[in-house]
Amino acid sequence: MLSRIVAVIRREYLERVRTKAFWISTLVVPLFLGAVMILPAWLAARGGGEFTVAVLDLSGSRFRAVQEEVSRLLADDEEKLVVTLLAQEPGAEPDATRERIKAAVQAKDFDGMLVLPADLLGEGRPEYVAPNVAAFKLLTVLERAVNNVVVAERLTGAGLDPESVRELTKRVDLRTLKLGRGGEETSDQGQTFLLAYVFMMIIYVTVLMYGIYVMRGVLEEKSSRVVEVVISTLKPFELMLGKILGIGAVGLTQFLIWALLMAAVTAPGAAAAVGVEGIELPSIPGQLLAFFVVYFVLGFLLYGTLYAGIGAAFDTEQEAQNFQGVVTMFLVVPLVLMMQILNQPDGTLSVVLSLIPFFTPMLMFLRMTLSPVPPLQLAASVALMVAAILACTWLVAKIYRVGILMHGSKPKWKDLARWVREA
Repeated sequence: MLSRIVAVIRREYLERVRTKAFWISTLVVPLFLGAVMILPAWLAARGGGEFTVAVLDLSGSRFRAVQEEVSRLLADDEEKLVVTLLAQEPGAEPDATRERIKAAVQAKDFDGMLVLPADLLGEGRPEYVAPNVAAFKLLTVLERAVNNVVVAERLTGAGLDPESVRELTKRVDLRTLKLGRGGEETSDQGQTFLLAYVFMMIIYVTVLMYGIYVMRGVLEEKSSRVVEVVISTLKPFELMLGKILGIGAVGLTQFLIWALLMAAVTAPGAAAAVGVEGIELPSIPGQLLAFFVVYFVLGFLLYGTLYAGIGAAFDTEQEAQNFQGVVTMFLVVPLVLMMQILNQPDGTLSVVLSLIPFFTPMLMFLRMTLSPVPPLQLAASVALMVAAILACTWLVAKIYRVGILMHGSKPKWKDLARWVREA
């Protein structure tokens, strides 16, 4: 029996690992994730751009104050945003002047036009006119500068010193430090959330992808009647188990490659090696990488078994869609519950949800990335998943034994229940 299962595993494994698609996806996924994690920070470190803005000050008295405020805001800017403000005389006809400047903006003489109305302290609202209004950093600086000038004028009118008020109301930034199990403190500015989200999505996508591979593999063999020949030398259970383990080994190979790449990317000095010395990448403990692989294997075995049963029960993927949707729903639920886990990873609801075998691969791993999980809960999650896998294997094996040779009829839930009883 064992030698026959090994033969099926070997065939399924080699058939997929030797394809170009496997190696392309193996390399493209980490490159994409690396770009998502590093590219925005790298671009921010390389500069914020240069902008020349025409300022139409209809009051005739606020341009200098706005210019000084923009310079003050950009003094400590680490993204190297350069903003040059050029005053424009309103003239006798401000509306005509506005149209003239607008034409100059369209001709690319200016990147944009900032209009400061005369009644800015009252109902007047500043305007920024430009072909590109998605330069969010520039818009933020201009808005803050104008707002600060208006507030300063209002404070002066009320007999208060703007500089003193600014000093007294200076913003205090909250520094976040992640507390480790040994009491160590490490700076965390969102890296933990990013790490948790990326890892959770990897498990979701790969478990779903390889589960569907199992289903499609069974459907292809069944529709081509190859399975009728194979069953003459193999028992249905041996074929099902070999197919699940073979495709699972493909996914495990891919995961191990990704784990090594992740360890290399987050190693000390990796950020400096790619030219982003100021970027602090999240470190990935070895225990986390180990459970990353463990939960993928357990998750795949659980869902792969279910998808194998669906493939055996139907003749085409279209017929299997309704049943496939039910299984996929169990993978989607953890994504819906993600915010609950993020807010209270050690709360009662989070603990209970993460111990439900269908949710465990993603939710328990998500909890691990956020805070230390008691060893007892980790052991319980693995034990419950193993029990669920054995139960599903027993159940699906009965469906597989009957359904693999059934053709022409689309089974319903009651038919599947009958197969289980009769098998």
